[in-house]
Amino acid sequence: MNGIKIEHTLVYALIVFTPSLCNASFFTLQNALDIAKKESPDIRSLKNQVESAAAKKRQTLSPTEPSLSVTYNDLDQAFDVPNSGSTVYEITQPLAFPGKALVNHSVASHQEKSLEYQLRAKELEISADVKTAYYNLALAEKNIDLNAEQKASYERILAIAKRRYESGAITQVDFLNAQIALYANENDLLDLRAAEKTARAQFNTLLNLDVEASSEVAHIEKITLKAPVAESEAQNRMFANRPEIQAAHEQVEASESSSTLAKMSALPDFQLMAGTTNYNLAGASPLSAANPNNRQTYLLGIQATIPLWFFFNERESIVSASHDNAAAVANVATLNNQSKIALESSLASLSALKNKIENYQNHLLPLSEQSFNVALVSYSSGKIDFQSLADTASSRRGVKKDYYSLIVSYLNGYAALNQLLGDISE
Repeated sequence: MNGIKIEHTLVYALIVFTPSLCNASFFTLQNALDIAKKESPDIRSLKNQVESAAAKKRQTLSPTEPSLSVTYNDLDQAFDVPNSGSTVYEITQPLAFPGKALVNHSVASHQEKSLEYQLRAKELEISADVKTAYYNLALAEKNIDLNAEQKASYERILAIAKRRYESGAITQVDFLNAQIALYANENDLLDLRAAEKTARAQFNTLLNLDVEASSEVAHIEKITLKAPVAESEAQNRMFANRPEIQAAHEQVEASESSSTLAKMSALPDFQLMAGTTNYNLAGASPLSAANPNNRQTYLLGIQATIPLWFFFNERESIVSASHDNAAAVANVATLNNQSKIALESSLASLSALKNKIENYQNHLLPLSEQSFNVALVSYSSGKIDFQSLADTASSRRGVKKDYYSLIVSYLNGYAALNQLLGDISE
């Protein structure tokens, strides 16, 4: 494969609109991709999830809200607040053990990055879906063109059959069979138009258009193939760029930070307290002996929350976090293996499709065309019967139909390969 110089070119012909399609909208592939990514509700959902995760990440560094208390002490009667002996004002600020906030921020940061990669993966998925729908619609339109070409062939055959029947060279059966072939081709057109309508509805849905919208895409007229990248290069690109793998790695990092945070639960948390007590009665202050006019004292302290029941509470959180980390690591290994298999299958399929298309281009297409032309001449001169001519015409159409189906299969396969490699380009 490496010794073959191969290019991938998709040549589009201009659309010639009929009067019934004068209001149709024409889409290039890149234009369709841009619209689909903008209109996709799945992408909008993930974008909002990313923004939410970013806000939660910022919140992890925010200090805990302080509490303020006012206490009326030494009431001579229940709820007799105006006659309280003293009034205590106190503010308390909880503080986590130093470093916990940073570790929690690390967990949120990796979760945000994981969602960003999931968003990237969804964009790649939508891109591949749009490409598939675009190419399938182009194929459906091409099949209608091939039907029109086949109709012209059957009309030529009918003209020859009529001339030979009128001259007495063939029986009426051959003339009738030529008419049957022409009308059968009209029935095929009905099925092809139904398939085109379905393909267009799928394409319109991805672009958030009305399913009945007259969307038109470029016609596939000629294509030379671009070889898939070498397997070793493809693997390197896939492991470096595939967002599903990157998201899985971020989950591993997040689980490791979560495990560290769970272990830090064995460390104490603190509360800083500050306050003042105002004594309403002279001499009530404990400092009144030194200063009879002193009616106010102050409070400053620190309180620690000791994880005394660590064995029953925090220990299980550590065990759970370690298992979450092990599961995330195993998920990366599974995803890597699945990606390798998918890549190998994609490259093998594209290589086979490339060889088939080249065989059609180099041999089957020119031979089927030559065979049909020879059959027309031979039937005109009476060297072959009508059935041989009809079979040759059907074979010629089948070869062309299969050829364009292979091209679309290759394009769809290449879109799937780009998705594996993390490439969102057209």
